[in-house]
Amino acid sequence: MNKKLVLFDLDGVLINSKSNMELAWKETSKKFLLGIEFEDYFNKIGRPFEDILNMLNIKENKGDIENFFNKISTNHIDKIDFYKGVIVTLRKIIDKNIKIGIVTSKNTAKTDKILQSINIEFDIVQTPNGKLRGKPAPDHILHAMQVLGVTPKSVLYIGDMEVDYQAAKNANIDYMFAQWGYGSCHDEKIMRLKDISQILDVI
Repeated sequence: MNKKLVLFDLDGVLINSKSNMELAWKETSKKFLLGIEFEDYFNKIGRPFEDILNMLNIKENKGDIENFFNKISTNHIDKIDFYKGVIVTLRKIIDKNIKIGIVTSKNTAKTDKILQSINIEFDIVQTPNGKLRGKPAPDHILHAMQVLGVTPKSVLYIGDMEVDYQAAKNANIDYMFAQWGYGSCHDEKIMRLKDISQILDVI
C-alpha cells in the first residue's frame, strides 16, 4: 500500500480499556444519579465525551460529570492493558520508516499517562480540543496529515468503531477494521484485521 503514516484509534485497538471505562461510568452514574447502564454509554464510545452525554440526553452538570469520570478513570489506569502484539508491531512499523500516530477521543491527560508506560515515540497524538471537531468528523486526521506533510493516499487509519470508519471516509483515507475491538464495520469492502501484526503484511 506504500503508506507513509499509520494512524490508530486507542481504545479497542491498541488498548483494552473496557473494564476501566465500566468502573468509571458506574461510579459516575451513581454519583450523579444518571440511571444509565454502562452498555448504553459503551455503545457510543469513540466520540468526544460531551457528544456521548448529549446522545444520552444528559443536559445538566456535563462538565462536572466529565471531570469526575476522568478522575475515576485516571485513578484506575492500572485496569488498562495494551493488546498482545501491539508494542512489537508498532516498533516494526517504525523500523519500516513509516510514521505512526494516534487519533482518539480519550482526553490528553489519560492518553499521555497510558502512552508513558511504553517506550514508543509516536509522531503525532491527536486528542480532543476546543478547536477541532471529534470523530466522525475528519478534523483530527486532516490536522495530523497537515502537520506531518502527507497525502491522503499515503495514510491508513486503524479503528474498531463506526465513528472511526466514518472519520477515515470523511478524510478520504484508507481504513482497516480491528476485529478484536469493541465495535463493528458494516462495509464489506473494508479489510478486517484479526491480529494487529497483519498490518505489517499490507503496508
